[in-house]
Amino acid sequence: MKGLSTEETQRSGTIVSWKHPHLDHHYMVLGAWLCSDIVSLFGSTLSSLAVPWMVLNLTHNTVATGIVSAVQLGMLVVANLLCGPLIDKLGPTRISITCDCISAVFIALVPVLWFAHLFSIPLLIGVVAVVGAMRGPSNNAKDILSPSIAALSKQPMERITGLSSTTSHLAGTIGSALGGVIVGLVGGPYALALTSLALVFGACMIGFIVRPALLCDNSAIASLNKAEQADESGGESSGSQASVRNEQARSMNLVSQLGSHIRSYARNVGEGWEVLLTIPVILGYALIPAVTNMIDVAWTDVLTPAWVLDQHHGSASLGLLFASLSLPALMGSTIATIIAERLPRFPVLVIGYLLVGFPRYIVMALNAPIPVIIAVIAIGGFGSGFLNPIFGAVMYERIPVKARGKVISLTSAITWGLMPLGSLIGGFSSHLLGLHLTLTILGSIYLVVTLLPIFIPALHRIERPQRRAIIGDGDAAEVEL
Repeated sequence: MKGLSTEETQRSGTIVSWKHPHLDHHYMVLGAWLCSDIVSLFGSTLSSLAVPWMVLNLTHNTVATGIVSAVQLGMLVVANLLCGPLIDKLGPTRISITCDCISAVFIALVPVLWFAHLFSIPLLIGVVAVVGAMRGPSNNAKDILSPSIAALSKQPMERITGLSSTTSHLAGTIGSALGGVIVGLVGGPYALALTSLALVFGACMIGFIVRPALLCDNSAIASLNKAEQADESGGESSGSQASVRNEQARSMNLVSQLGSHIRSYARNVGEGWEVLLTIPVILGYALIPAVTNMIDVAWTDVLTPAWVLDQHHGSASLGLLFASLSLPALMGSTIATIIAERLPRFPVLVIGYLLVGFPRYIVMALNAPIPVIIAVIAIGGFGSGFLNPIFGAVMYERIPVKARGKVISLTSAITWGLMPLGSLIGGFSSHLLGLHLTLTILGSIYLVVTLLPIFIPALHRIERPQRRAIIGDGDAAEVEL
């Protein structure tokens, strides 16, 4: 898309300008992108609290709760694995908008079915399966926009990834703190109506502010997928060609075209794996979070709601426990955004991981008083706030631009890959072994996994690439070492 010049806009009588009298449009776009993240993640946080609480109260069975969570996360993992080439082809903004709108429609079905007395657990499983399939591509698409947003706003990647992490924690804090109260006041099914509205609002932010600005900005368009424009121009020609084809020819070509698309898709996924395997540090820091995320899902979706019910507390206490993790994480992420460029990455990453994992499982296993549990969770949350800015910066520094969609989708699939298993482990283990023993075992595994980077030299290499100017034939070039 080509922007109009000043003369052209004056001749046409229409004023087209992204300038705001008090706010540079670059920061407005950055704010819209972050706002989209906030509202979408707020909705996701609210639903992640409302759905397990609703299932536990309906069935009083941690196994059923684990199964519902596993279905949603399983679809999310599959979508993460397959969506990379699709994002590269259609562009991240289109994928983000489409997936958020589809998710909003299906989530809105839950309060409608509940009001009509047609709600059932099998229907809920169908809804969360679709929502999970849409959530993965939407999250990946928003992440892939980070370099374009950085180019547009002329900010370093560490600051952009830090801001993204901060907004994630902000959304988690608001969703957790308010979610427990909202669920307690209106019930889990009707609380999901807010999730649907949040997703629609986030899609509007991307569709009406972020996408037009990125397509018009010459400095960011190189980072944005060229398929955004190529697909638009190609759509017209394909439409004119299709108009002269008869229905019989379309039917004959359908199978061959489908096979070609499948082969191309598989080839793109394979290319993503090839790139990922050449970057051991990215692969390593995808595998470690895969295990910790699995354990965290068991804690979030099954064990903590079950612990709150076991202690005869309400949904407000559940929201308070989650907020005590996300609010300090927001504070840590905010500090990391400001000073991340001056921090040594590896020590910060190891300390943050050790604080956020093992301690909270043990204090809950020991049935410590709620104030003690909140304090321990809060300390861990603060440490976790430094993790995502580091992971994001390392990823964008080392993944080639052309393979970004494929590789980021694959790393997301890996880091999320064991999450469905975590839900099932949490549900079945707490049912068979007891809640407190399950918390102790999973906390111990968390500790072992988070210590691994200390003993694997390849995982030490996450510091910023050094750069030097090399002069040759009168030209200076910047080369990463």
